[in-house]
Amino acid sequence: MLNQNNITLGTENIIINSQASNKSQFSPDFPIDAVYTYVDSTNKEWSENLKNFKKPCDKLEAHALEDSRFTSHDEIFFSLTSLEKFAPWIRKIYIITDKQNPKIPKSIESKVKIVDHSEIIPHKYLPTFNSHVIEAYLHNVPGLSENFIYFNDDFFIARALSSSHFFRSNGIASLFVSDKKINEMLIKGRKTATLTACVNCNLILKSEYNVCFNNTLTHTYVPLKKSVYINAHDIFEKEIKEFSQNKFRSSNDLNMATFLVPYMQYILAKSTPETDICSYFNIRSPHAYLHYQNLLIAKQENNLPHSFCANDFSSAEFGNSDYAIKLGSFLAEFYDVKLT
Repeated sequence: MLNQNNITLGTENIIINSQASNKSQFSPDFPIDAVYTYVDSTNKEWSENLKNFKKPCDKLEAHALEDSRFTSHDEIFFSLTSLEKFAPWIRKIYIITDKQNPKIPKSIESKVKIVDHSEIIPHKYLPTFNSHVIEAYLHNVPGLSENFIYFNDDFFIARALSSSHFFRSNGIASLFVSDKKINEMLIKGRKTATLTACVNCNLILKSEYNVCFNNTLTHTYVPLKKSVYINAHDIFEKEIKEFSQNKFRSSNDLNMATFLVPYMQYILAKSTPETDICSYFNIRSPHAYLHYQNLLIAKQENNLPHSFCANDFSSAEFGNSDYAIKLGSFLAEFYDVKLT
C-alpha cells in the first residue's frame, strides 16, 4: 500500500478505467481554474519578515516554525508541467504568493497569473506565514471561476485526467476521501496541525449542521466551489476572523480548503464522494526512493495512480541531506524534462 486509499498496488487501472468510463458522458463544459499557494524561504524580503514574527507561542502547533514548511525545491515547476501534460482543459492558473515569482514553464505562462497575498487577504492579517489563513481566502482571487481546483505546490497529476474526475456536468464536485480516520490518528497520539484543524472544523460543523466527518480528505488537489467558500465565510465569520490573526499554524485554526469547504459542499449536495488514488510520501524519508521507483515502474507499465504528493515534512526528523537533488532528478525523469 503506497497510497492513502487502501488500494492494492497493481489494481490502479481497474479502478481508474472503470471510473473514467462511467463519468465520460458527464464531462462539464463550464470553466475550471487551478489555484496554487506558493512560498520560497530564500526570498530576502520574505525571510526578513519571517524573522520579525518568528517566535514560540503556546498556541502554535507542532512543526509550525519548521524550515521545511517554507522551503521551495522548484516543485511548482513540475506540478505546472503536470497540469500542462495531463489537464490541458484548465482555463486559468492562479499562483498565490507573498511578493514572489516561482519558476513557470514557458509553454504555460499565458495561462498563469501571480496573485499577491494583499489582493485576497485583509490587510490586518498580513503578513501571514500560516497556510490555513492563506487558504481561507482563496475565493477572493480576482477573476476566479465558480469551480476551481486547489493545489499545493507539491501536488502532481500522474496521468491524463478528464475534467469529469473533478466536476460533473451538473456542477457536482468530487470529494476525494481518504482511508485515514481522525479518531484513529487521535488515539495514536501523533498530533499535527492538520489534524487539529480537522477537529476544529468538525466542532463547528456539528454545531451548525449536527454532523461531523471521521475521514480526512486524500492529501492531493481539491475541487472547490467559490459560492460555498462565500457561504462558509457568512456562517462561520467569527471563527474565521479569530484564526486569521494567527501568523503561524495554531491550535484554533480551521483547514477550510481541505476539510471545511469540501464537506460543506457535500452537506449542501454540491459534491459526492470519489476516489483519487494518490501516492503520498515524505521526500526527506529514506522511503521516498521506494515511491520514486514504484512511480517510474508504474509509468512504464501504464498503471499509474491519479496523483502523487511529494511532501517536505519536518526538517529535523531525517538526516537525508541530498533529498532535494533526488526529488528533482525523479521529477525530471517522470515528466521527461531536461534539467539545465
